[in-house]
Amino acid sequence: MYIRTLNSLLRSLQKNRSGKLLYYPSKVSFETGNICNLRCPLCPTADEDQKDVKRGFMSFEGFRNVFDKIAPFVKTIDLFSWGEPFLNKDLGKMIKYAKQRKPGIRIFIDSNLNVISEEQVEAVVRYGLDVLKVSCDGATQGVYEQYRVGGDLDAVLGNVRRILSRKAELNSLKPRIIWKYLVFRHNRAEVDEARDMAGMLGVDFEASGMRVDCGKEIFENVEESVERDRVWIPEDTEYDNYRDLTAGKTFCEKPWRTLTVNWDGEVVPCGAIYDCARYSFGNLLRQGFDEVWNGEKFVLARGVISGKSEGKKDHICSICKENGYQFF
Repeated sequence: MYIRTLNSLLRSLQKNRSGKLLYYPSKVSFETGNICNLRCPLCPTADEDQKDVKRGFMSFEGFRNVFDKIAPFVKTIDLFSWGEPFLNKDLGKMIKYAKQRKPGIRIFIDSNLNVISEEQVEAVVRYGLDVLKVSCDGATQGVYEQYRVGGDLDAVLGNVRRILSRKAELNSLKPRIIWKYLVFRHNRAEVDEARDMAGMLGVDFEASGMRVDCGKEIFENVEESVERDRVWIPEDTEYDNYRDLTAGKTFCEKPWRTLTVNWDGEVVPCGAIYDCARYSFGNLLRQGFDEVWNGEKFVLARGVISGKSEGKKDHICSICKENGYQFF
């Protein structure tokens, strides 16, 4: 409790966009694996051009190693990034360990929920996963599978019901389940039907605009991205994130607030980076937290974004800044 309070105080005092920070992030994301069971067209896990990226799953021992380093100060963790988290057979053990090691921790998972074992159903309910977002972009199989290629809508809804049933049996309020609906051009007409289905299931509903190819967006300007992926963008609706191409971000706060730990311990400043080995800022399985958080690459990232340092062409934050911080 003392460390967490001191960390919050230092964060409130250090507001000058420094390169080296006196505080640590309150949120950390874990990539439990970068392998997926679906082939969504705008995701790099299905992109043949990304075949040289090393793929695998985070081990429970690796998760425990990193979590023990961040436990004194972290308040929230994501157990997802690229890939499908429930493909990792140790996911339930990770939830259990984090909740028992630090009972107040908040844990979020985003999943396509085509697969979940009985052990994982038990873990997310019994050990109190806080929020489970279910990425499901259609109310009928024909529309759903246009983007969630290889997915089965009935399987997704069945898995939601399994979790709800176990919640009822254990009289548990957790996890909060949110039907997350990305709105594309092809599925815009089913948003209201999906919202009604979510209501009948007894889960929350969240609709939002889609992103252009999320493995490429930070490496190109937004005009190029939109031109290539226009067929997916829902035009003339509140869900069109690309209505005004001049209204992009002018600053990114992520290197001051958070980081993402890849499945093999490699660290990157945000979840927009798929090839984590190439753009790694360090490795938390081999290094201490401060060694990475205040290491050369994080310090340079903060300097580049704040305009205090000259960027390097191959530094990922220089590349992203040059292209206008597309990541939503």
